[in-house]
Amino acid sequence: MRVLKDHEKLTREDIVTLIDKIKAIVYTRVSSDIQVDNYSLESQTQICIKEAKEKFDINEDEIIVLREEAESGDNPNRPMLDYILFLLEKGIGNKVIFLHPDRLSRHLHLQQQITHKIWELGCELHFVEFDLQKDNAESMLNYNIQGSIAQYNKAKILANTKRGRRAMVADNKIPGMNRIYGYTYDKDLHTLVENKLEKEGYLIMVKLVLGGSTCSEVAEYLATRKYPPPKGDKWYQTTISRILRNESYMGTFYYGKTEIVRSYGKKKQSSKPRDEWHKIDIPPYINEITFDNLQKVLDSNTKNGGMPSEYNLLRSIVRCGRCGAAVSAGVTSVTQSRALKYYSCTRKATKSFSFETGESNSTCRGANFRVDIIDSIVWNELSKLIINPEKLIKKLLERLSDKSKIDEMETRRDSIIKEITNKEKSKERYIDLYATGFIITKEELSSKLLSVEKELAALQQELSSLNENLGLNSGQNDVQLRLLLLEKYQKIIKNELQMIDMRKIVGILVNKIVLHDDKHIEIFYKFTAESHLISSDTYFSDSDNFDKLKWVVEPPPPKWENIELLYPSMLKMYNEDLLSFEQIAEATKTDWWTIKNMFKAKGAELLSTKERGIRRRSRDFEKIYNLHYVDGLAFTKIYKEYGLSPTYCKQVLRENMSTLKK
Repeated sequence: MRVLKDHEKLTREDIVTLIDKIKAIVYTRVSSDIQVDNYSLESQTQICIKEAKEKFDINEDEIIVLREEAESGDNPNRPMLDYILFLLEKGIGNKVIFLHPDRLSRHLHLQQQITHKIWELGCELHFVEFDLQKDNAESMLNYNIQGSIAQYNKAKILANTKRGRRAMVADNKIPGMNRIYGYTYDKDLHTLVENKLEKEGYLIMVKLVLGGSTCSEVAEYLATRKYPPPKGDKWYQTTISRILRNESYMGTFYYGKTEIVRSYGKKKQSSKPRDEWHKIDIPPYINEITFDNLQKVLDSNTKNGGMPSEYNLLRSIVRCGRCGAAVSAGVTSVTQSRALKYYSCTRKATKSFSFETGESNSTCRGANFRVDIIDSIVWNELSKLIINPEKLIKKLLERLSDKSKIDEMETRRDSIIKEITNKEKSKERYIDLYATGFIITKEELSSKLLSVEKELAALQQELSSLNENLGLNSGQNDVQLRLLLLEKYQKIIKNELQMIDMRKIVGILVNKIVLHDDKHIEIFYKFTAESHLISSDTYFSDSDNFDKLKWVVEPPPPKWENIELLYPSMLKMYNEDLLSFEQIAEATKTDWWTIKNMFKAKGAELLSTKERGIRRRSRDFEKIYNLHYVDGLAFTKIYKEYGLSPTYCKQVLRENMSTLKK
């Protein structure tokens, strides 16, 4: 018996091995809302396995158990529930067993949705404590009534919980909260009480900052004195700043600062007016005058920002060659003659100190680069390109002639748009669950939304890049327009330009610029034949400044050298298993663009999406032909047992029947 829990998944090899062996999937869940749960995961598992043995004669080695812990029955994005559908689609099992319908869902609509998805896959749904017969009208009526009752009961419990919270606040009590450094939440008194060690740490912060220390120096001081941080084992300068900005230390905790509101048909979390906040008294550590002085000191520490950002050319498009993070012009040094601005990795500023050793732990230790020199080098290269645009024209024509790449990008773009829509809906569902009380704390909501936001940001970035690349493939007329634009730029750059105009030209031609520690610059142009993830040619300046800095001309070794040992196995996966670069990357835990770069460098023949599909269907023809015509299996049976959809089977036969020997 295999047991999968949390986000654990089967490997591709496991799935292939288990297709004919697994007969049933058992799903167990305990809720994040302890009030409405009376089941344990172990008891659910034992009861369901016993039912599978006695009623369906299924052995333990023919069962997979999926455990879902701390997940609400109203959550539509439960990982293991989604994984059930994935396994069924792959042909793993033909029966799903739950203890009770409320383990499936406590929301009627969600219960109906999942039930029909399982049935549409040709699989059976069974509950130990409920007799479900999909062809029996009375059984289906009782099933829907059961779902409605479960939804009503939970809503009633949550309504009582909300009423109880309001009563607690009125009685100067806190109904659960996020952690505040310096206090401990007393579960019996339902309020914040003094934490002596952390209070001492807080008062040290106040004293040091008012004495002229920076937040970074305070973090180092606390770490070397072994004061435990609020979370983890490191003190961050941002942690110090956030704590000192919190007004709760004056003796008042505010409950109900936010609310859920609907805007343009969507729900979102919004701040409430201050006069609607609920005051709850807690032990004070400082007075109002001290707090105001603290804010003035913190504000003064953030005002010295150096030269305004309008004085640097490459705003928002520079990346660190060491860690890949954004680079900003945020570091300034003052010489006898003038102030100098430097491009610096944003992760260098995120400094932390280990409270075990007191040692500094900068996230990135990349070099700094003078803004005036880097801007000059990049502008010189762009000027050369504009004056002699032969390479640009060649690249544009290459893109127009490669229809397969365009089709592949359009397919990926449509897929990403669909994913973004689904993620946006997930955010709305989470906010809705918080509004109705199913997600209890703001910390839990923030955690769930943050995960979705990170995925959305990555998808939006990839979509933006694809749209830019597709925009460069709009046709021959577009090439002519761009050539006319280049002619315009050739005239413009002969004049003295304002920084805003120079930025516009950079934004049209350059996707990003990567600065490496060995003084090597990579310029990623928007007109290269690949997306922004694939390195374009690297250009070097012959300016005086360039020579004085002794910049290294040889490019750094390509990243694919780190995975070169895997090339033979990856090539087999690509040519024999007909996996895409994305699928190979998933199987080998690496990046698809690195694999593609390696294949190109090795001279491997690259397949278009269309060509790979043709080869895959040709490979599967004999198998599908024998299953359908020799063994007499219907397409639905083939799908159920082998995971090959009816549409796919028909296309395979239609394309390859002519290859049979007459």
